[in-house]
Amino acid sequence: MQDILLVSLGAVLGANLRFIIYKKLKTCKSIKYFRILIINTFSSFFLGLFISLMPQISSLNYSYTLVLFILIGFLGSLSTFSTFVYELFEMFRQLYFFRALKLLMISLSLGIIALALGLFLGN
Repeated sequence: MQDILLVSLGAVLGANLRFIIYKKLKTCKSIKYFRILIINTFSSFFLGLFISLMPQISSLNYSYTLVLFILIGFLGSLSTFSTFVYELFEMFRQLYFFRALKLLMISLSLGIIALALGLFLGN
């Protein structure tokens, strides 16, 4: 039961932070479809950073607790696959095929680069 509570608490915090960032970025009209891209890139970076710090954290008694809270709960809900897919679907529905493919490629590329940068900086 404690595991569920840790993941849930991290998820509540991550989802609320995502909502706040999403609302703040809403004022920039030119990046309408790139808000989730920015949030997911940010989350990917911290995922890489956290993973690279795992060897130091694993020596702590609370390493499993931190993984549940930060990695699964917080970062899992901060990044959002469903909103990303929905925005891609909306672009395809509105016949913005090139824009949707560009968003897909940029999202995947930036996510991998951000994850690698986080891993690199953590080591």
